[in-house]
Amino acid sequence: MVDPNSTDSIRKAVIKGLFDQAVSTIWEASVRNVQLPRHQTKELTEKKMKSLSAKYFSIPPQHLHYYPSVPDAVANAPVQSADQTDETTTTPSNPKSKRKPGRPRKQKNKLKPNQPSILQFFSPAKQ
Repeated sequence: MVDPNSTDSIRKAVIKGLFDQAVSTIWEASVRNVQLPRHQTKELTEKKMKSLSAKYFSIPPQHLHYYPSVPDAVANAPVQSADQTDETTTTPSNPKSKRKPGRPRKQKNKLKPNQPSILQFFSPAKQ
């Protein structure tokens, strides 16, 4: 048990919790000595693995150990050139037209056949 009123016992308990028995004072400690529990490894989905394998070649070699291992077939696959990637990412031939920003315009009602307009209503009657 740690006495909450004693800063010395709190300090010793924190150092023991972080650095285990190897360190007795904070001056002897270093980042390499920290003993924290590791996170569980996360299983990646098939979609994520496929995405990572496509980006595998752009990862610098010194950082490859952070990523999951890639199958040999992917690692030995030829790298696509910029010309090949441009051809595969072309836009469809009939893209939908973009909407204009703002509130949609109100559709004007068209006159029905034989429907009198307001101008005809106020015009003098023919005799």
